[in-house]
Amino acid sequence: MRVAIVVNCLKLGGMERVAVSLSDAFADNGDDATLIYLKNRNQDITPTSNVDVQLFNLKKSVLKTGIGLPYYAICKLLNTLVSKTFPLLFAYPGAFFFKRNLQKLEAEKGKFESGSFFRGQGTFEQLWPLRDERFVYVCENIIKPHHYGALSSIVYRALFDCKNIVCVSEGAHDSFQSLANVHDISPSRSQVISNPNNTAYIRKQADRDEPDMHPRPFILGLGRLTQVKNFTLLVEAYAHLVEKHDIPQDLIIVGEGKDRENIEASVKALNLEHRVFFKGARKNPFPWFKHADLFVLSSRFEGLGMVLLEALACGTRVVCTDSPGGVRQIMDGELEQYLCAQDNKSMANKMLQAMSHRWTNSEREYVQAKLSEFSQEAIVAAYKSLNSRVEK
Repeated sequence: MRVAIVVNCLKLGGMERVAVSLSDAFADNGDDATLIYLKNRNQDITPTSNVDVQLFNLKKSVLKTGIGLPYYAICKLLNTLVSKTFPLLFAYPGAFFFKRNLQKLEAEKGKFESGSFFRGQGTFEQLWPLRDERFVYVCENIIKPHHYGALSSIVYRALFDCKNIVCVSEGAHDSFQSLANVHDISPSRSQVISNPNNTAYIRKQADRDEPDMHPRPFILGLGRLTQVKNFTLLVEAYAHLVEKHDIPQDLIIVGEGKDRENIEASVKALNLEHRVFFKGARKNPFPWFKHADLFVLSSRFEGLGMVLLEALACGTRVVCTDSPGGVRQIMDGELEQYLCAQDNKSMANKMLQAMSHRWTNSEREYVQAKLSEFSQEAIVAAYKSLNSRVEK
């Protein structure tokens, strides 16, 4: 069967990695998978399986038309007057060219009978005028109900009304249902299908050499350096452990983002420059998971928390904030004891508990069962089941 996964770009980010992983999952299952991306930026990540990768450069297609450039300028001008409106307005010609490119691709290679899965709100914004019962819109995170200010009701109804919606966790689905109630949205259907986790691939990548691997024991924080990920909380909890328990582990932070200066300022204020090290973004983060004594996710909220599954696949213990979203879909049962409140002392206590405690056999068995729950096979089967109901 033929299936398309559509994403904004292929930069080094969590959502993009999941889009690539889902395309690999379909290909590994024997399906004809196509990964479509919309912005002509560097491909930081690419599929590892036999996936057809296609660029639909919508901006270039629009600008090449006679009225494309002035329309682009008008959209930019209106965006200065009403914030966040540019992608929504520019979506009219963009959606036209997406549909035309998709029709050309289907004429050449066959119809996408298994549907097209659009991932992420940035992708939704660019293609919201499209209407096709095969299209499924995958919500990756908690949705802010008033993100578009006074226009929120109009925009969210345009994005989600009468469309097939999938959310990556129960928490993300609860967020979507709340949004639907607030803004009177009526999707065609909505349900939960999580993201796939390729444990075998992760373990293989984790065994690869990392030339600048940290030489001393360390605790790992990994992700985009944004305020949502709340790395300053992790730094404060780590400072508490150093001061009160004199732990030997350093703190390694892998990732890049706009909040890096604030995090570095926190490190400096706590006199931890000699114990906290920033390693930047990594195309292969898995050796860092494998060699860490502990992985900590300090987010204020998470759509699902795939990094938790990746750490567990590498055999690394985890601690996570009990945040809104999907983390409790992973951190339940035997793992629930490693959830912490969003304050530095609670986090520090759980970090110390995790590092002082050896996994029991029941905990190891639970982790393996949890990884199976998010396997490629399970997630592809769920999407195929969804598609069969959509077609009916």
